[in-house]
Order: sequence, then structure tokens, then C-alpha cells
Amino acid sequence: MTKVGIVSCSGESIAEGTISRLATRRVLELLRPDKTVTICLPLFVAGSEGEQNFAKTHPTITIDGCPKQCARWGTEQRSGPVSGALIVSEILGTAAKGCSRSSRSASKPDKEAVWIVAEHVAAEVDRVLAEVTNVPSEKTSTEVECACSRPLAGGTVTIGRTTVTIPGLHLIFEQCLDRSIPADESGSKDLLEAVKIYHRILPEEETEYRNVLLSAYCKFRQGK
Repeated sequence: MTKVGIVSCSGESIAEGTISRLATRRVLELLRPDKTVTICLPLFVAGSEGEQNFAKTHPTITIDGCPKQCARWGTEQRSGPVSGALIVSEILGTAAKGCSRSSRSASKPDKEAVWIVAEHVAAEVDRVLAEVTNVPSEKTSTEVECACSRPLAGGTVTIGRTTVTIPGLHLIFEQCLDRSIPADESGSKDLLEAVKIYHRILPEEETEYRNVLLSAYCKFRQGK
């Protein structure tokens, strides 16, 4: 299966740089975990053959914070044209002005901005993959992944007698918390719908998933 490499902005002087990196993680961990790998820009620019060769032989998307497009130009100088190039400041416009440069002090608008950009990146991944044909066989992801952006392990729940792994479950719960979804029966439908975006749930399984997810979400909220 062909995977798309994602190169995100490494700048820390503007909020859009932080947003680009966090959005990339959302795509790797939640939105397109089986279709993407991350390419570390500092290693790439420093001359890492693994990073540069991957970008030469696989479709690659750059996510830059500002119109300077350092990630794009750095990638194209060393590995040729990229398959897609997004600019966070153009996606968000004035909405990024109130965002923080530090992920530690992220507010609700910060987190909403990350999700908006992540959804744009995921759509770009889908577009690129739809256009790709005759791509050389890929290398293993361990040759090109930056350790700071590897996908996180999913959360597990028990459905019937089966243990099921849901990619990035804790991040889904974080998103639900940001949306003020209550940890009671009144919020169980919204909780289920949020999980269904990232994890397939058959109609006949919905009632059991709804109860199990609500229980897990309650425990998650208690730990906050």
C-alpha cells in the first residue's frame, strides 16, 4: 500500500508552525494512520538519506505555517516537486491570530484550529492517493519516521468477548471534552458519532459500543 509522506513546518516563532505540527500528528494518529508517515524536516535538511529517498520515490505533502514555505522549498530542493503543499495561514486566515505558539498553553480555539487544518491535510492525502499510479514499493516506515511524531497506540475496549483497539481513543475523548460533551447518557450519542468518524461500527453493534464508550469516557473524565 502506497503511503504519503508529510513534512510539517519546524518553525516556532508563529502559532501556525505549532498548529502545522499538531495537525500532522492528528492525521498520523487518527485521520489517516494507515496511509501516512511523517518526514522529519530537520533530519531531511541535514541530509538524511532515508528521509530524502522516501520523498523522491513516494508522494509527499508539505504543511507550512506561513507563505515562506520553508518545508516545501527545502523538500523540493533535495527531492524534487512535492505532490501537495498546504499553508496554515491561508487555511485559517485571521482565525490563527489568537492562537498560541506553545502547545502547552493551548486554548479551545487552538485545538479547533488544529482539527480544521488536520481535516484539510487528510483531504489532501486522499486527493494525492487517488492520483497516484505506478509508485515504487515503499520502504518500511521505521526508516523515515521521526520518533517525535510516530502514531500513538490506540485505546482498547471490550465488545462482547472481543478486545477492540480504537486508534487514538484518548485523543477522541479529548476532542469530546473540548466540545463539552457530557459524560452521561445525554452525551452518549454524540460520543458514539465522534468515535464512528475514525472507527467502523456496524449498526447492530452501536448499542453495545455506546454503553462501553460512555463508561470509558467517564473514566477518562475522572482522570482529568
